[in-house]
Parts: sequence; C-alpha cells; structure tokens
Amino acid sequence: MKKTADDVKKEQSLSFMYFNRFLMLRYFTAFMFFTNLYWFGMALTCKSWSAVLPFLLMIGGIAVTLELTSKLHTKKSAVPVSKGYYIAQISVNLAIILISMTPAYSLFLPFLNGKGQFCVIGIALIGIMMSVMVLLKIKKITNDQDRQFKVIKMFEKTN
Repeated sequence: MKKTADDVKKEQSLSFMYFNRFLMLRYFTAFMFFTNLYWFGMALTCKSWSAVLPFLLMIGGIAVTLELTSKLHTKKSAVPVSKGYYIAQISVNLAIILISMTPAYSLFLPFLNGKGQFCVIGIALIGIMMSVMVLLKIKKITNDQDRQFKVIKMFEKTN
C-alpha cells in the first residue's frame, strides 16, 4: 500500500516531536561545550596541564551531540551517553569548587587571579544546577513522564 502525503507528513511530524523531547539537552550541551572550550583555551594560553579536563569534557559533549542527533531517526528515549556526561560534568564542577577553596587553585586555574575564586565557584554551581536539571529531564523522558510525550500521544490519537 502506497503512503499518502498526509501519512508522510504525520510520520515526519511525529519524528520531529520525538526529537524535540531532547531540545533542552541540546541547548545545555551546547552551553557546556562552549564553557569548556573557553576553559580549554584559557588553560592552553597558560600552558596548564589542566587543559586536559575541559578537552575531555568537550569530547564528551560531542558524543552527547551525536547521540542526541541520532534521536531524529528513532523513538527510543534512552540516552546513556548524555546521562554519563552530565554526571561527569557535575563531578568536575564539584571538584572545581573544592579545588577553588585550596591553595591548589592557582595551579589548576592559573589564568585566574585570587579574586576569581568566587566567580569560578558561581560558574561551577550554575553548571551543577544545569546538569541536575538535565538529569531530571532525562529521567522524565526515559520514564515517558515529560510534557512533550503527552502531546505526542494526543497527536497520535487525533491523527
């Protein structure tokens, strides 16, 4: 049986609706990528060994982007790479907060002066809050409890 134009349109709409469940994750991943890129660039200018950490996080961000891009072609909601990346991001931000409170701060982040500690702690706390929000969103999506899933189910019933 040949698909009509309406059937194709409905399939495409559903595909994009499932894909858009991950919209917040895509934006937050981009934000984290560029934050880590900035950190990486600053660490490189000081020839600091700490440039390795943001570099690894950037690679993780690319892996998350690839995983989320693949969601355009599937309805599966599991995103293990994204979940692992955001747990790693929380861990790194917690470590940065702890390091910022020690004399090792100037070795780890040599491109900032002593007054930058509060700024670094603030940025790390924002990163933690964003990562927690993403992990909560991932949990809702994988359990099909997100608002977008309800909209998708209503769309499927009406069409």
